[in-house]
Amino acid sequence: MSVHDVIQNLKGKNIHVVGLAGTEGAAVVDFLVGRGVTGITAHDVHGPDDFAAEFTRTHQWLPADQREPAARRVRSHPIQIRWADRYLDGIDRADVVFVPQSWFRYPVNAPLQRLQERGTRFSSMTHLFFEVSPCPIVGVTGTNGKFTVAYLIHQMLVRSGLRAFFSGNDRSHVPMLYYADELAPQDWLVLELSNRQLIDLPYSPRIAVITNIVPHHLDDHGTMNAYIEVKRTIIKHQGRDDLAVLNADNPYTQAMASDCPHPYLFSRTHAVSEGAALDGNAIVITRGRLQQVIPLGAVQLPGAHTVENALAACLAAALAGASAGAMVEALSAFRGLPYRFRLVADAGGVRYYEDSLATNPTAAAAAIASMDRPFVLIAGGARPNATAADFASMRTALQASPVKGVLLIGATAPQLQEALAGLPVSAVGTLERAVAEAKRMARSGDAVLLSPGCESFDQFRDYRERGDRYAQLVVRDGSAGTS
Repeated sequence: MSVHDVIQNLKGKNIHVVGLAGTEGAAVVDFLVGRGVTGITAHDVHGPDDFAAEFTRTHQWLPADQREPAARRVRSHPIQIRWADRYLDGIDRADVVFVPQSWFRYPVNAPLQRLQERGTRFSSMTHLFFEVSPCPIVGVTGTNGKFTVAYLIHQMLVRSGLRAFFSGNDRSHVPMLYYADELAPQDWLVLELSNRQLIDLPYSPRIAVITNIVPHHLDDHGTMNAYIEVKRTIIKHQGRDDLAVLNADNPYTQAMASDCPHPYLFSRTHAVSEGAALDGNAIVITRGRLQQVIPLGAVQLPGAHTVENALAACLAAALAGASAGAMVEALSAFRGLPYRFRLVADAGGVRYYEDSLATNPTAAAAAIASMDRPFVLIAGGARPNATAADFASMRTALQASPVKGVLLIGATAPQLQEALAGLPVSAVGTLERAVAEAKRMARSGDAVLLSPGCESFDQFRDYRERGDRYAQLVVRDGSAGTS
């Protein structure tokens, strides 16, 4: 569908946009108003006096000096705004409601749930972009690794001389709608897609990638089966020319191959007929008679999960036309990303790793399993209805690792302490105490790893604030130098 057709279909409609101060709501309003759509009512739970501060918080992708002018521009659009005291007023008369991806998590949005059940048309920034994108999309989802894989795919395409754009599921990245006027049919757009973006999405990308699926976000979806079905959405609407990249080592994703018109598998443990696998010290991508070989030595970070990420990224990039040389360059230059298992400091022979986005036990277990030197783990945080059994994967990984000690923080410390009984575990309460104790314990040749296995909302605003605070504490008082 062309942009013109989409806009014509929306003109004359009673359109409501939820969350004006948020990244998604503001992007939708900017996009629609910029194309002459009128009759827009925007809603925000904040009051007008708080709008600029909230807009600034959610628009980290904008340079700091541009956030306040952007907030003024959004407020000046010829739209109606329903602030906190009138939030959702009149929305029951909407023809179309644009919602942000986490709308259903908040009790204040219960009226929206009733509207959706009544059959009111719902849309989103992601939905709208799939409708207007003139170029093919590489969409990447999965419980763990999706952002890293999407980032690497984009780098591989760019280094191959292709024109490619990237947008992550993170407020530090330009929302995809702002690329709409720049894209041409021959371009590629690489998107990281969360489970919440995929809910009810009626489109699938040209190349769909699922890195893995493990229990997570069950508070969003209720059951594991429901979570799996949401992830399946990324391949659900693929046509006969579309391609899927699936993890053959993960039972949930491997089982989806039969649902795809053209499945390609990647495996760290065994050969595949069509896809990517390890052969000695190389990643080998096989497509019919064509093979591309990437030396495994190009992968710079330790751990099995980094190899899996490389396999997924190389395979998807190859399907989009990337060269083997570009894959080697991208992997060789990659040293990790903020909040996703990165080396933040190396001092006195001690390496400090920050992995704050490990918000579930499986992600933390992957980081733990990657450690190839003695280390101190900092773990814990928030996890709804946590039980000791939830952390079994972390216990298994720690038992097989050279761990020197585990320092627990946050609300889940009691459950983690029970799960890790018999291991050298101490509950220290706060991240400040944990970092101080880890510095005392670590010796030259050791490492300190923040990989919480939990969300951050008990002590921090989000995982970003937790990761940033860890990095600050590591280098405080000159006790560690940045690498």
